[in-house]
Amino acid sequence: MINLNKQLEIYNRNRTLILAVLATMVMIAYAQFVLGHFSNCFTLANGPNSLGLTFGYTQSQALSFFSARTVDQLICYGNFIRVWDTIFPVIYTAMYVFWLKYFFKQKSVVLFLPVIRMLTDWAENYTELTMLEQYLSAGNISAEIAYWGSMLTLIKWGLSILIYLLMVLGIVLKIKQALKKTEQPLSKSEIFSKRGN
Repeated sequence: MINLNKQLEIYNRNRTLILAVLATMVMIAYAQFVLGHFSNCFTLANGPNSLGLTFGYTQSQALSFFSARTVDQLICYGNFIRVWDTIFPVIYTAMYVFWLKYFFKQKSVVLFLPVIRMLTDWAENYTELTMLEQYLSAGNISAEIAYWGSMLTLIKWGLSILIYLLMVLGIVLKIKQALKKTEQPLSKSEIFSKRGN
């Protein structure tokens, strides 16, 4: 019975690892081929190509971002945020959840961090769309909306840093765990079972 439980535990751990690796590959492919493709219509050679990729911004920086683009580019940017940049958080959240579950299976509370980051990203997208609509209709942006958009961006990236630090900690703990297993002497029953084989 104990051996069966161990085998099931090994299977479950590997299943989570496989899902984490697959989710990472999907996230990289989506960022490269989908986001990369659909962002071409508003990408400029100089400056940021998304307010969401900056680490906070001011009202004047947001105005500068919008004024540097044509109306067609801004409409494309809005469509990009509504569709492709709304799907992306679901994909990277799955990746984060699988990795954190693999590293910290006993501490499922950490799985809330990627979900909070996803919700923050969606809220940030909403504020960006609000700013975009204000700019297209009035040529200006509310200072309050720009402030909240910037704050949400800072929170989003802060959560990303925290999640990546947890993942690095998880890697370190897994390595230490693996090293400890290799250093442990075999028990008497393990020695006898190896002799029997």
